[in-house]
Amino acid sequence: MTALASNLTATVTVADPDVVGPLAVFPLIVTHPRTLRYQAFAQGGVTVHELEEASVNDLLVSNALDVPVLLYEGEEVLGAQQNRTFDVSVLVPAGTELQVPVSCVEAQRWDGGRHEEAFTPAPQAAHPELRRAKSEQMRERLAAGQEARAEQSAVWSMVAAKAQRHGVASPTGALHDVFDGHRDKLTALSSRIVARPDQVGMLAAIAGRFIVVDHISDPAAFAALHAPLVQGYALDAVEAKETDPPSTDNARQFLRGLSEAEVGFDARMNTTVGLGTLLPVVLPIASGTALVNRGECITLTAFAADQPRTHIRRPSQRRRG
Repeated sequence: MTALASNLTATVTVADPDVVGPLAVFPLIVTHPRTLRYQAFAQGGVTVHELEEASVNDLLVSNALDVPVLLYEGEEVLGAQQNRTFDVSVLVPAGTELQVPVSCVEAQRWDGGRHEEAFTPAPQAAHPELRRAKSEQMRERLAAGQEARAEQSAVWSMVAAKAQRHGVASPTGALHDVFDGHRDKLTALSSRIVARPDQVGMLAAIAGRFIVVDHISDPAAFAALHAPLVQGYALDAVEAKETDPPSTDNARQFLRGLSEAEVGFDARMNTTVGLGTLLPVVLPIASGTALVNRGECITLTAFAADQPRTHIRRPSQRRRG
């Protein structure tokens, strides 16, 4: 068993948040560089296609680079026969093709005429509400010794419910259309969440409650995902009421508690796609997954358990956009 602290809090500090309306985002700043080389899909040089015999819940990634490529959980790709999101974080080996699990987020389109089209990165990642549900479904499957996948029908239902709440009528039931229907508002909000030098993650809070931790060990890879992840946060935040955010001390305490999770190898749960091992993280304060490769925590995605709203803190202690 290994504590995440050796990979996380020993090298990461929590900075004061950017606060915009009900959304507060605490940057995670690296103090010691990671050792493993890789890059994010959004940085380019990698193609994602449908399988030869297209499958709603599988895509083919071709990595011709000389370094591994990270596909991050919740990252959305657009095009081909229908839009998808990655179910889990995957580190695709250099110079290989790999089949990866995905969920469809465009229920009413299956365009065989676009089968050969390569997918492109979306300007947003899926919102935390959807990502949390997918993560819970995936961890249940892992615990049963099954492949880490989300439940497709549940994903479609959640996308439809989100569109209805936001008053967006999408002809193809596309999550992307929900974002586009409010793009100006989302961009105005997310543009005030500033990426920092040496940033490797974020702890997001909405309406005074911690929601999700997104940690990616390489600063350049994280930088490519910063804006899409914040767009996802913003889509959930626009439904919330503005309240005072948690304090930076609260955020540091939360991350410290998360880092104390003991994760270990279990052959029954080793269904990881690509490099490394995908490990479940289950604590009273949060649940999610960690992708660990050669002793390094490449990604940590954790969704906070329900918490009471935090108390007001002095305005001088927080950074507002």
